[in-house]
Order: sequence, then structure tokens, then C-alpha cells
Amino acid sequence: MSVNSSSSIIRFGTFEVNLQTGELRHAGQKVKLQEQPFQVLAALLERSGEVVTREELRNKLWPEDTFVDFDHSLNAAIKRLRDALAESADTPVFIETLARRGYRFIAPVNGSSAPTDIEVAPEPARNKSFFVTHRIAIAYAAPIVIVALVFAVWRFPLRRTDIIERKITSNSSENSVSSAAVSPDGKYVAYTDNTGLYLKLIRTGEVHAVPLPLNFSALVDDWFPDGSYLLVSRQEQPRKASLWSISLFGGSPRPLADDASGGSVSPDGARIAFQRLGFGREEWVMRSDGTDQVKVAGDKTSWVGSPTWSPDGKRIAYVRSTWDDNAPGSFVEVNDWMNAKAETLFSDDRLGPSLLWLRDGRLIYALADANNQKDASLWVVSLQPSGKIAESPKRITRGTSWVSQITGNGDGKVVTYLRGKSVPSVYVAALAPDGAHLLDNKRLTLDESANKPFSWTPDGKAVLFSSDRNGTPAIFRQDTDQALAEIMMTSSEYLEQPRVTPDGSEILYISRPKSADPETPASIFAIPIAGGAPRLILKDVHIWNMQCARLPSTMCLYSITKGDISETFRFDARSGKSSAPPQVDPFGNWSLSPDGSQRAMLPGRPNGTIRLRSTLTGETRELPVKGWNELGAIDWSADGRSLLVSWENYERDSALLRITLDGRVSVLLGSRNGIRSSRAESGRGIWGAIPSPDGKSLAIAGVASNQNVWQAENF
Repeated sequence: MSVNSSSSIIRFGTFEVNLQTGELRHAGQKVKLQEQPFQVLAALLERSGEVVTREELRNKLWPEDTFVDFDHSLNAAIKRLRDALAESADTPVFIETLARRGYRFIAPVNGSSAPTDIEVAPEPARNKSFFVTHRIAIAYAAPIVIVALVFAVWRFPLRRTDIIERKITSNSSENSVSSAAVSPDGKYVAYTDNTGLYLKLIRTGEVHAVPLPLNFSALVDDWFPDGSYLLVSRQEQPRKASLWSISLFGGSPRPLADDASGGSVSPDGARIAFQRLGFGREEWVMRSDGTDQVKVAGDKTSWVGSPTWSPDGKRIAYVRSTWDDNAPGSFVEVNDWMNAKAETLFSDDRLGPSLLWLRDGRLIYALADANNQKDASLWVVSLQPSGKIAESPKRITRGTSWVSQITGNGDGKVVTYLRGKSVPSVYVAALAPDGAHLLDNKRLTLDESANKPFSWTPDGKAVLFSSDRNGTPAIFRQDTDQALAEIMMTSSEYLEQPRVTPDGSEILYISRPKSADPETPASIFAIPIAGGAPRLILKDVHIWNMQCARLPSTMCLYSITKGDISETFRFDARSGKSSAPPQVDPFGNWSLSPDGSQRAMLPGRPNGTIRLRSTLTGETRELPVKGWNELGAIDWSADGRSLLVSWENYERDSALLRITLDGRVSVLLGSRNGIRSSRAESGRGIWGAIPSPDGKSLAIAGVASNQNVWQAENF
């Protein structure tokens, strides 16, 4: 049965469709429905009661030269249409699915009867006296029910609904969620991980992939208000990104701005606020088509986070963190960008990088917990129309991990955010014979505890590392071909830096007491390499580094801190501290060469220069590392001919470098924004590497992260 095509108004149930204006209404109220789902509805209504094949819908909706994953796009359009009609595929009221064939509109249209080829159950006969009797009973009972309800409300007032916080995705640390944003209607969350871009229906958990062109790596920034398009940041080269618009119903992505990321769409969809990389970061605003780009904030002494729009679309807010010596700290800044006017709303050194300005005027932000800076919670504060704080902030979530990328739906009743944590882990890699690249790389410690490698056993078969995996500080030994580690020493004190003595017979470690007094001495102990009772070697205050050479050298050194100065002493693994005067240097990481003849130091940061200092004469020479500032941890190669150095910039790009003693650099392992190009500490960073005694393997200290999408309601 076909609908009269001359009529532009079609009615079914309590719905009304205007084919001319492209509007769907329910009980007189307009229902938001994107273009593609509306076209599907129109096609089904035009042939009500008939099967419309998937191929027919494809030919009607998408030209032949359109880049689109047809199956996904049509499924997504049907799903959006069902959501608008408040029905499900399992119990259809309007649209019937015919497996592998197509769809059919099954409800009466324009007052007609149901389609003739659809079987309609006859209405059962009703006894008239039954209705008369029950209407009388209802008439008498109604006043009693009303009185009872009034009494119940007076006696038991409505309780305030508790805040609901729940996990939306469950990705593993090997496939951490890198970005996410909730749809304007609050029904979907778009997110990315290592494998692509996905759309998840929050209510049912159903997930669909959003097709992207080859080599198009993206992070979800925001949704456009009509719910049909996503604003994404395309990751191109290290430290380079661009903003694009992606349709959820097919078609090629559309470029909006180069050298841009972290975008936010204004409430009316007319403009986009975004970040642009400067010395720190800059805030910019442009029209939603990419034109009229205007810089509104940013300088060389601070970093600014992703922007969020005010309800009226006239201002943006963001977190600014400054390292200016005159006024360091983090604060929320509100920018009336049209009038070039910015004001500080409030400051707190614990502020996270993301904000969300709700449509009701409230502002949501993340604060690190006072007792553990790695944990964070969401807070909300009410703002006046002027942007000033109206009342005291309140906490709305609690958690044991960091929080980033806060987004909300159109009415502000649903908020999503990324919650995750990172832990140091031990990775083992095989080093190529030339020492300039890695052959493979695997994770050795598979738990979610903090595991930090410091040395190898003399036979090169096992790694020594510190860990808190059992709830107390401990030193472990784990063979590289085994999944389980062996406890070597545990204590109520902090145990750090397990190192092997020059002759390989014992393991040295630093034991630091859990004392509030910073002047409480730390100790250096030794235990047999096969395990046994600890033996005290020496005590001193502020011990922070300790290393030994290998035979024939018997050199062992440890350092203490005095402000910005480091004093390095010799000691004997048997008899203790030497009486020789210490070497005094600016504070910075150092490593002792295998033969004990010199130390390689990184005095201060940022630093693109390595200092080599003789342990005997104290003479120094500088080794410039061109193009690599922000050098971090340092260790010698097994043969003493090169250095293994970690590097990380403020963008969280990191790398493991091999640097020869004449300054040549090879990148052994690289990480862009923590390997996975995700926001705010996610992914995997590189801390450093320890070579095995034979130089064939590396124990790499990396940071493994796990990040997922969470949702909060009723706040």
C-alpha cells in the first residue's frame, strides 16, 4: 500500500511527518531527526506495507561515488530512526526488519487500516457489563487513592536521587580509549582506541565502527549540535594535528583547520574554539566552516587546556597553567573573546586539563585529590550569568585515577569523561648487533602495580625491579622467559634501586623510612644474589642514587641531595663509606660507566647536553646532543661505548635514544603522545633502559596506561 505522494503531511500513531519541511513531530512536539534517518523514514512511508530492500535504500540515499561503509551507515540510520520513534527492533511498532532483505513500515498511515499483507489480530469481544461495573468501582476508588498518595508524599517526602557514576567502555591497557564525547541527545558516545573510531549506544551497549579513510588517525573532540557530525582532531605527524568534520552517515571527512586540535563546538554550532600549538598552547576561535580564525589566548609562559563554551556562546573557559616564577599555578580563565577580555574565575594547583560549561550555567572541572595527586574527582560550581561564582563548589564523583576530556549532552544531564591510570612496567627488548635498533619488545610484568627495573642478574637471565604489587614495598627478580616473579626482599620501608655488586655476589638496595622527618637517614643494604638476610652497609640522609661498576673495577657510588646540589660519595660494598671528599655537581640524573672510570650526567632540565666526569680526576667535558632537548634518565651501554637516554617533551612525546660518545643519535624506541596519541597521561611513555651484562637485551622502564569512558548522572 503506497501513501498518496501528493500529500506532504503523513500521520501514523501519535507522529506526524512533513515531507516538505523534513520535520518529524510527536504529539505536536518536534522530534530531532537527522537527514539520513529522515530520508529512510520517507522512503518507507512512500511504500507503506511494502518491503523496501537495503539496495533500494542505498541507491536512494548514497550516490555511487560516495565513500561510505553502506551496511554500517544504513544500520546507524535505522537505529537513529527507531530511537526517534521510541521503538526497538525486537518489538517493532512501526518498522519491521526482514533479515538480509530490507525493511517495511507496518503501522496504519493517515488513518488507514494496517497493511493488508500484515496479519492483524482481531480485537477480543468485551462484556459491556464488565466495563460498567468497573467504571463505577474506579469512580468510587479514585478519591481514596488520591488521599493515600497525598498522605504518602507528606509522610515520606521524595528523596534526592543519588549521583550515578558508571563505566561505559571496558578496554584493556593494550587498547586504551584515547578520546570520547557524548552525543547531544545523550544516547551515544563516540570514542577512539588503537583500532579506530566507534559509536556506542549507551543504553544497550551496542557498538558500531565509524568508517575512516586509510591512514586517517583521529581523536574525537566534540559533536555538532544536530548529532550527525563529529569534530575530530586528525593525528598526522608528531606534534602536528588538524581539525576535521566527519559525518556519521558516510561521505569523506571534511578539513576545517590545520595545526589545530582539541576543538569544542558552540551551542548553536556556528563556531569552534580550539587549541593551536605555540610555545605552550594557544586558544583560537573560528567559524564552523573553518573561516575567520582568531587567536584569543596564549603566551610563552603558560599552557592552556581544551576550551568549553558558555551557554550563550559568547565566552569560552579553559584551564591555564603557568610556570612564570612571579605567579606559578593553575587557574580557570573565562574569555569574552569578542571583546578581547579574559578574567580568572578561580585558581587551584590541583586542576585537571578539562572543563565543561553546562547549559544551566554550572561548570564542571577535575581536581586531583589532596592526598594522592594521581587520583582525581569531578567537581561542579554554579555560575551567575555574568560568569561569577554563585555558590560553593561540590564534589560529584570519587575515583582512584585521573580524569580528562569532560563532555556533556545538550541538556547537561549526562556527562562523560575519561578515567584512567598509568603504572610503570618492565619491558624486555632484544638489541640488534649494531646496537642502533631493537629487534622486538615485550612486556615482562603483566600486573597493574608499579614495577621499576634497575638491573640484571650477572647471568643476564633475570631482571631486578622494585614493586608494590603485594601491598608493601618489595624487590623482585623475574626471569625473562617466566610469567611470575620471585620476591627477594620485602619491608615496611620504601625499597628502591636494586643493583648488583661489582663481583655479582650480592644485591644492593636503598631502604628509605616512612617518616615525616626529611632528615631521617636512609640506608644501603646488601642481600645475597640467591636471597637471604639483609646486611647494613651504610646510612646517610637524602640518598637518591646508587650504582656500581663491574669487575675488574670495584667502584661503587651513591649521591645525596642538598637543595639544588648533589654530593656523590664512593663506598665499598663490604666496608661502607669512603673517607674521600665527594664530587659536587648540580642536581641531575647520572650513571656510572661499566669500568667505573666516569659518570655521565644530565645536570638540570631542560637539557640537551650530557656532561662526562672522571671519577678519579674530576675533569669534565660536555657532549652536546643536537636536536634533543629535555633529556631524562641516562644509563651506559654494556660495552661503555654509548649511552641509553630517555627523552620526553611537554607534549608527552617520548623516546629511547642511543647516543654515542661523539654525539650521534639513534632512536631505539619512539612514542608519540604516549604511543597511543591519547590525552592526559594515557598511552605508554618511556622512562629509561638498563642493558643486560652481555649487551644483547634491554630492560625498559615504560608507563602502561588504561583509560576508559565513564558517565555521571543526577548531579
